[in-house]
Amino acid sequence: MSSEVVEPIERQDVAAALTGWPPSLRAATRGALNLASQRGVLSVADQAIVSGTSFLTAAIIARACTTEQLGLYYLTMSLVLILTGIQEQVITAPYTIYRARHQGPALAEYTGSVWLHHLMFIGISWILLLVAIPTLSALGASNFVAGLWVLLLVGPLLLVREAVRRFAFAHFQFASAMALDGAIAVVQLTSILLLARLKLLSIGAIFGVIAAACALACCGWILLKLPDVRVNRARVLRDWRDNWSFAQWALPSFLVGNTTPLIMAWIVTLMDGTAATGLLGACAALVGVVNVFILGVANALTPRTAHAFARGGVDELRRVLITTALMLIAVLGMSFLAMLFAGDQIAVLVYGEQFRGSGPTLATLALSVVATSVGMTTGNGLWALGLPRANLIPDLCGLIVTLLGAVMLVHPYGALGAAIAMLAGTTTAATARTAILLRAMNGFRLQTRVA
Repeated sequence: MSSEVVEPIERQDVAAALTGWPPSLRAATRGALNLASQRGVLSVADQAIVSGTSFLTAAIIARACTTEQLGLYYLTMSLVLILTGIQEQVITAPYTIYRARHQGPALAEYTGSVWLHHLMFIGISWILLLVAIPTLSALGASNFVAGLWVLLLVGPLLLVREAVRRFAFAHFQFASAMALDGAIAVVQLTSILLLARLKLLSIGAIFGVIAAACALACCGWILLKLPDVRVNRARVLRDWRDNWSFAQWALPSFLVGNTTPLIMAWIVTLMDGTAATGLLGACAALVGVVNVFILGVANALTPRTAHAFARGGVDELRRVLITTALMLIAVLGMSFLAMLFAGDQIAVLVYGEQFRGSGPTLATLALSVVATSVGMTTGNGLWALGLPRANLIPDLCGLIVTLLGAVMLVHPYGALGAAIAMLAGTTTAATARTAILLRAMNGFRLQTRVA
């Protein structure tokens, strides 16, 4: 196991465990545990920068553009998030889990293989977009083609940014990730504000600015934090096959479960128009500010749960998962209450009078985030147990419930109907995932006793 990974434990447990140790060893151990705690804080802080940038970008667009233009922005962003999500499941997540198995030159060669996998994924994504544009044009789906043209030009840079960011997380380089995302935030928000002031905002200009900010920040990261990378052509295909043994189950789970909110933007557009998509997207961005905690915790939870199970087995994994879930429910539960009682006023304050009446949609989405946090926590537990395939059934259940809800609710209730359908789906998936995890942990515990 990599020496970089340090598993945080409770303060009272630390005090008891270190009783009687030599002073120098106690000091070194406490320092390592403090470092682990700092990493968790940095992870949340970094996600605050990313979510804050996304929220402020949406707020500027909402005030400077029409609701239809805001809807087109969210349609394009949904494609970006789907592509980066696939990239994470196929390449980054296996690397995060398996990198601790390699040391020295072997790790450098494994890293080189993974970076080649990233480049191949970017090339394949570009080709697919190139094919999709004339296909959708021939089918008459002109509303979607504009976003695809934008992605064709700027998509590769957005994917490189996400690859660099996830690589930093895998190596616990949270300070580097913060510097990268902070630089992007400054350039992106400053440029978009300037364009809005000059009345030059358009979908092409917005994504051009985002891509340029990503390019500048990634170049700086490569110059300052270039990792030890060695390309061994004999390993590239072998490393892909090894990573695919994990990704073949993680990817379907992502496509079934995590893309549902992104696909919902397209469903709402087809059933109720881009204005309703803009309203749903604006509410999602506002909830995304309070969603920062779950995303920040998620960035650190994957390596943490893997290490907890490796060091302490099922009991230690259970402790980490329960602690994380309770913390997320407490924090995100307060955000739900805030949206329930003051969501409408918050929406008007941030976006303007055209978003009055958004309170119920905001509260519903905030409650969905609570359910998502539980599902994310238990899903990481299944990953740590080496059972990524077990996530597929809960995600299928959640997808079916969400789509049925969307068919029944989006047309009569618009964005609110979409939010209710998403809440029903996330709750179903989280419940099923928790039940499967508990059964799997009991099975591992019985195997350990027999052994």
